Amino acid sequence: MFSSYFANAQDVDSSLIRYTLSNSLHSKESTLVQNLYASMGYSPIWVGEQNQQKTKELLLALKNPLFNYKEKDLGQKEIKKLMFMADNSKAENKAQLLAKLDIAISNSFIKLVNFIYVGDVDWNMVKDKIASLKQSDGTSASWEMQQKEFPNQNALAGAVAQGKIEDYLTSLIPFEDKYKTLINLYDKYHKFKPFNEIPYSYDDLQIGSNSPRVMLVKKRLQELGDYPAYLALNNNFDNNLREAVLSFQKRFNLEETGIFDRVTNYYLNTTLSTYLKTIATNLDKTKIYPKTLNDQRIEVNIPSYSLTYYDNNKPKINTKVVLGRTDRPTPIINDYIEYMVLNPTWTVTDNLIKKDLIGVLREEPNYLKEHNIRVYAGNEEIELEPNQLDEYENSSSKVPYRFIQDPGEKNVLGKVKFAFPNSYDVFLHDTDNKDLFNRRYRVYSSGCIRMQKPLELAKALLETRTNGKYNENKMQEMLDSNKTATIKLDKSVPINILYFTVTNDRDKVYFDYDIYMYDQIIQESTEGNKKPYFEIPKQRMVKIEKKTQKDEEPAP
Repeated sequence: MFSSYFANAQDVDSSLIRYTLSNSLHSKESTLVQNLYASMGYSPIWVGEQNQQKTKELLLALKNPLFNYKEKDLGQKEIKKLMFMADNSKAENKAQLLAKLDIAISNSFIKLVNFIYVGDVDWNMVKDKIASLKQSDGTSASWEMQQKEFPNQNALAGAVAQGKIEDYLTSLIPFEDKYKTLINLYDKYHKFKPFNEIPYSYDDLQIGSNSPRVMLVKKRLQELGDYPAYLALNNNFDNNLREAVLSFQKRFNLEETGIFDRVTNYYLNTTLSTYLKTIATNLDKTKIYPKTLNDQRIEVNIPSYSLTYYDNNKPKINTKVVLGRTDRPTPIINDYIEYMVLNPTWTVTDNLIKKDLIGVLREEPNYLKEHNIRVYAGNEEIELEPNQLDEYENSSSKVPYRFIQDPGEKNVLGKVKFAFPNSYDVFLHDTDNKDLFNRRYRVYSSGCIRMQKPLELAKALLETRTNGKYNENKMQEMLDSNKTATIKLDKSVPINILYFTVTNDRDKVYFDYDIYMYDQIIQESTEGNKKPYFEIPKQRMVKIEKKTQKDEEPAP
């Protein structure tokens, strides 16, 4: 289909390219396009018979969801218009039109490269909005981002010169494993037809229910992959449907009852456009990560309240975590665990003394003694009256006392903590409150990360990061002593705190609640949808309104 643009390009020379660049190129990418032609000696890059293959690769890439999942125009309309004009022009105008076409294709190439590598999110706006939460409602939130600039132009020009367009674009893909997983999900959902709403009802559907709504629920769950495709659809709520409802509830972190209630109905009515928008937002986040992470690492994903330890890039430990409250969110950072502490003491931070401890002591004067917390003025242990702290509760002055909790069963850090020194005073640790791991929305800490299986991680790090000095038996002896011991790792272990609301596990897609509302902030900081300010709504969690009616054929 492109043959005429290649066969008739012999009159497009460097002087015509230079002239056209000076008189016809008006875009924010103009400098990058100019640089590309300068590196190529101002020869035509895309038109001409010798350029046919790489031009075909680029025009296909512009339509490929792998590279352009938001289906952006990226100058494609202009390319089509110029192709049409060149096809239908007089011979004396063809060279000028082909020069314009060549430059238009280059402009689209630069736009595509920028979208793949940098994206269309204003990350500075995202950071400003997150930082502004502190002024609006006292939320100390932080997301340390590795923002990217346009990739190396010499490498780009080299790929063009060699004609390796698709290979080059593929090399730009960020956080490759996660990106490709999300692209596959986007492609899957993009092929669905828009969903019809399933009517709400006062009558929950469960085993034994018989209703036309059952048929609708089965059909939707079959489309989404929860209800087996080989099963027939009917109005009877059977055990197969119960298992499908359980699967769906798990994927959305809902209460797993197997009963199709109004809350499940609400989430099953998630629109196709919402699914696609959510997946696209998670693809946008990959842009602030490198192509790969370390083969040995710890990943904490906030929306799924989970931690995974990878060794040789394979998951070895997966466990639940408790994270920072919505008003004290866990910071999103990339750091390195340098040492672990067995039987740790806990020093209450100045911030927590003012925000929490002073109020607790006012209500429970014996709290310090009951929780084995000692108070020090300098190096001297003292007895403290609760009212001695009142003047510091709303003061900017630092509290002149140290509150240190002894090791033991009541210690809030549990039996082990993993330290990655940072400016936020957060770390990874065990906990004395194991019941919190049974909650669905595990946001109860003041920013630190509490871990359900800390001793498994401790054992793994001792085996791989202490040059054989420690093993599980030695660790247990040290724990049993109830004495505090610090173990420095011979090589630090990367810890990546992430925020992905869409994940994939064993062919199941999980959509987690945007608990810190960062997805919404990103969506409102994207090209074409920018809103200058963001305010936390008064009610964060979804309220299921009673848009209900009686079933026409209620269960017997």
